[in-house]
Amino acid sequence: MVAKQKSPQAAVTAMVPKIRTASLSDQTTKALLDAILERRFPDDRLPSEPELADMLNVSRTTLRAALQSLERLGMVSRAPGRGTVIRTHVGRESIILQRLIGFRAMLQATHEKVESLGRYWRDPHPDADAMVALRLTSDTPVVATSKTFLADGKPALHIEDQIPFSYVSQATQEALAAGEEFEFDDSIFAFSQTWPGRTIDHVVVEMVPMVIPDSPEFPLDLAPGTPYVMLLETHYTEHGEAVAFSRVHVDDRYIRFHVVRHN
Repeated sequence: MVAKQKSPQAAVTAMVPKIRTASLSDQTTKALLDAILERRFPDDRLPSEPELADMLNVSRTTLRAALQSLERLGMVSRAPGRGTVIRTHVGRESIILQRLIGFRAMLQATHEKVESLGRYWRDPHPDADAMVALRLTSDTPVVATSKTFLADGKPALHIEDQIPFSYVSQATQEALAAGEEFEFDDSIFAFSQTWPGRTIDHVVVEMVPMVIPDSPEFPLDLAPGTPYVMLLETHYTEHGEAVAFSRVHVDDRYIRFHVVRHN
């Protein structure tokens, strides 16, 4: 008996998962981005729009919105008659992909074991940087976090977040106010999904050159005086409201960021 060969479309269909819930462009963007970063498309070229829409089980309108998002991110280029071509030199380390990829996935691309340690608590006062970025007064309580990502057991980056206490969900407020153990999410973008009406849409990042202070409590395993990069991130909703401030200390032996610029 001769085995029945799979059609070209069936072979490509296996490369990307169908979107089985409501048609949402961000889900479609994420599904395509994952497939691109995992090099699932042959010849670094996406199938036609009708094929992709069918594979993902989404409308052509939703698919076009997702492709436009990927084009703005610098992951693909599109032109009439040429189709959609993947820019293979743009990888997980691109800082513009941070929201979609996350620090964990960026580290997992180059390290076998990635874990995060940290805690969330209610702080009665924001620090000076958060006050300026979020336009808060000194007596505005915030949710503060301290999170360290370990790559193969070594501290790769340390994150300190501050979110106005009134912005998080009622359940989160009650748990933190009561001093209860709080199961944290190591992604502030995922955490923001629980903030009523204030989900993070985009981030403005300032990259600041720093040196390791002479303090045994500093979270990165580097000698005092060693240069490193600190990211100051202000997180905004789609309406431009600043809703969170983050300070990210990065050991560039484990992770380096690339900035993508395009027309």
